Amino acid sequence: MPEETELKLSVRPEHAARIKNLPIVRKLKSGRAYTKRMVGTYYDTPDLLLNRRDLSLRVRDVDRRHIQTVKRMGPDAGAVFVRDEWEQELRGRAPSLGAIDDEDIRRVFAEAGAAKSLRPLFRTDVRRTVWTLRDKNAEIELALDVGEILSEKGGSAPICEAELELKSGDPRSLFEVALALNERVDCTVGSLSKSARGYALCRDETPAAVKAARLILPRNVTVWQAFIAICRNCLAHLEANGPAARPGFDPEGIHQARVAIRRLRAAFKVFKPVLPDDKRVRFAKELRWLQKQLGDARDLDVFNSGVLTPLLARQPDEAALQDLQARLEHARKDAYGKAGDALLSRRYGRIRLELERWFADPGAPAAEPPLSRNIRWFAKRSIRKAQEKVMAFGADMAAMKDADLHQLRILGKQARYCVEFFASLFPERAPRRHAKALTALQDCLGILNDGVVARAILDRLDSGTKPLDRRVAPFVLGWFAARIHDEHARLAQIWSKLTGVEAYWT
Repeated sequence: MPEETELKLSVRPEHAARIKNLPIVRKLKSGRAYTKRMVGTYYDTPDLLLNRRDLSLRVRDVDRRHIQTVKRMGPDAGAVFVRDEWEQELRGRAPSLGAIDDEDIRRVFAEAGAAKSLRPLFRTDVRRTVWTLRDKNAEIELALDVGEILSEKGGSAPICEAELELKSGDPRSLFEVALALNERVDCTVGSLSKSARGYALCRDETPAAVKAARLILPRNVTVWQAFIAICRNCLAHLEANGPAARPGFDPEGIHQARVAIRRLRAAFKVFKPVLPDDKRVRFAKELRWLQKQLGDARDLDVFNSGVLTPLLARQPDEAALQDLQARLEHARKDAYGKAGDALLSRRYGRIRLELERWFADPGAPAAEPPLSRNIRWFAKRSIRKAQEKVMAFGADMAAMKDADLHQLRILGKQARYCVEFFASLFPERAPRRHAKALTALQDCLGILNDGVVARAILDRLDSGTKPLDRRVAPFVLGWFAARIHDEHARLAQIWSKLTGVEAYWT
C-alpha cells in the first residue's frame, strides 16, 4: 500500500517568503518551483467515526481536478508523520467510497452506515509553492502552504507551514533539509496535521493543559530504544502544551510544559552513564535554557494563585494588595511573552530537529553495549541509585537549610520521574506506591520552596521608582509562615513512608 513519510514545520508567517531564496533550496532544487491554490474538504460522520479510527477523508480541488485522499496514521515516529495513503481522482467533488480498494478501509465506512452519513466538516484553503529537492541520498518535495482552515461552523485558523515529503531515499535527509531551513527561518516541528487542527476547530476546542500520556515500555526493548521512547513521550507532552502555554491561555499549560521539559532533562540524567558525553552535554545545555525561559511565568503563576488570590479574597479592598496585583499582572504578561517566544523560536526548533535526527541515525551507538542490552537491568539499577541518592541526602533533614531542602526536592523529583519512566516494567502496585511517596515529598518541599521564591518575587516587584507598600511583605510572609509550619510537621511522616518503600527493583 502507498505510504507517506513527511516532516512538517510550523513557520513564522513573516519568515515564509524567505524560503525560496534559502541556500539549501537554491542548491538542491531540481526544475522550476510552481504555485497553485488548493482547496481541500474533509468529511466525517456526525459522531466522527473516521477520526476515532485514525482515518481522514479529503477531497481536494486543484487545477480543475478532484482528488480524493484517505489517510491512516501509522506507528509513532516522533516528528515524522508516517501514514498509509490512498488517492483516487474523482469526476466530481463528492466522495466516492467505491473508489477505495482497501478492504479494511471499506469495512470502516460500512460500519453503522457511515458511508451514508458523511458530511463536510471543514476546509483547507491554501496557496502551495512546491520545490523538488534532490541530492545523492534522497528526493524530497518541499511544499510551503499559506492559507487557513475554515470550519463549517464558521471558525477559522491560519496555516503557515512547510512540509518535507520523502519521495525516495534516506529519511534522515528530511532532517538535514529541515535543519538547513531552521538556520535562516524561525520554524519548529509541527506536531499536528491539518486534519487534526481542523477537527479541533470543529469541536471548538480552546488550548488546554495536557498531562503526560502513560508510558508503556515493552519488556523486550533495548536501553537505547527505551531512551528514545521516553524522550518522545516527553516531547509529545511538551508539544501538546505549547498552545496553552502562550499568553492569554491556561497557566496550567505553562506548568505542564515545564514538567515536560523537566521530565526530558531527567531522562538525560537517568541515562547519563550510557549516553555519549558530547550529545548528552549539548542537549542538557539547550534544555536547561528552554526551562529557564518558562521559569518566570510559572513562578509568577504560583505566586498569583497560591498567595495573592487568597489574600485578596480575605482583604479585597486592601490598596497595598491591589497595587501588588497590578505589578504582578504586568510581570506575568512579560513572562508569558518570553515563554511563548521561546516555544516558537528557531533555537527550540533546532533542539527538536537535532534530537529527532539523532534518534533516526543508524550510526548512533545503539548497537554497542550497554545501549544494546535489555532495558530491565538498567531500569532496576537506575531506580535503586535514584532512591539511594534521596535517602543519603535527606538523612540529616532536621539540620537542612532552605538551599538543602530545595536540592532534596530536586533529587526527589528526579527519582519520581525515573520510577515513572520504568514503571511499566514492574508489577503495577509497587512503583505506583513509590511514585506516590516521592510526589508527597516533592509537594511538601515545594511549598517550603514557594516561600523562598515569594521573597524573591517581592524583591523583583519592589524595584523601580515606586517601592511596594511596606505592608505587602508582612502580608505575604505571614501567609506563608502558617503553611510552612504545617509542612514541616508533615515532613517527618512523609519521609517515614518513603524509607519504608518496598525494594521492588532488586
